[in-house]
Amino acid sequence: MSSKRYKAVLFSILMPCSIYLAQATTAEQYYALIDNQVAASASTEQRIVQLSASLLGAPYVDGNLGEGEFGQYDRDPLYRFDVFDCTTYVETVLAGALSTSSHDFADNINKIRYQDGLVSFVTRNHFASADWLPNNQGLLQDITTQVGQAETLIATTLIDKPAWYQAMKEDRLQSLPDSVNKQERLDALHHEGQAFQAQSVSTAYVPLTAVFQGDQINQALLDRIPNGSIISMVRPDYDVKKWIGTNLNITHQSIAVRKDGQLFLRHASQLKKEVTDEDFIEYFAKYRDNATLKGFNVQQAHF
Repeated sequence: MSSKRYKAVLFSILMPCSIYLAQATTAEQYYALIDNQVAASASTEQRIVQLSASLLGAPYVDGNLGEGEFGQYDRDPLYRFDVFDCTTYVETVLAGALSTSSHDFADNINKIRYQDGLVSFVTRNHFASADWLPNNQGLLQDITTQVGQAETLIATTLIDKPAWYQAMKEDRLQSLPDSVNKQERLDALHHEGQAFQAQSVSTAYVPLTAVFQGDQINQALLDRIPNGSIISMVRPDYDVKKWIGTNLNITHQSIAVRKDGQLFLRHASQLKKEVTDEDFIEYFAKYRDNATLKGFNVQQAHF
């Protein structure tokens, strides 16, 4: 074997170990922070802010979690700490903040990510407006109307889960071994989707017109957004059915944090390609004249 080929083979063997060790170290640090917070009797707000800050700079990777090594359709990890998308980031932070010990983390992220904590593709909280928010109301409280008051609006849409499942292609199957017949597995996934029904959903949101009032910023409204609250971007009846089989109400999730009195969005940003902080007003100002993003939903953790 040539020296070049030997090095390539050696790299392919050692690389997964290196990745695992890097993740384990990050997990160890995250678990230590959870335990330190518990020992310090940190408040829910403090836990969310501190845990979310510990993951700043992590790369953005879409669809990075699945049902683990025994998943039928998606064998990506159940949780990880090295990469995030917008929702897996929020889930990881909330699971850590909810934990009374680092040993609770795995169970807690499953409770947040899956209906009744039952791990499977079909019980995953895929849709923020139809699944994730309503199924987590035991941990979260929708305070959108308290923030938006009389200016609060309601977005409605039809989440067509059967059509969403039917629109799935083979690339929706993640990390399955070559021994699996992908077409048969996809057919099985399509069949499972037939058990669902299209669901009408309503999502309360603070319209951007309530935040930006001419040349003025409604600071009193912004002051009503709690530190550490979950902010979901609302695009009422977002017309993406031709691509994914269903329309949506929510397309992005983040965490509101205050630093030196200034409000930021802390999120796994697809545009920035990492977990980052963005000035709240500057972020939403980009969408003032946008035809689809109309406002945001606000949830406060109460555990």
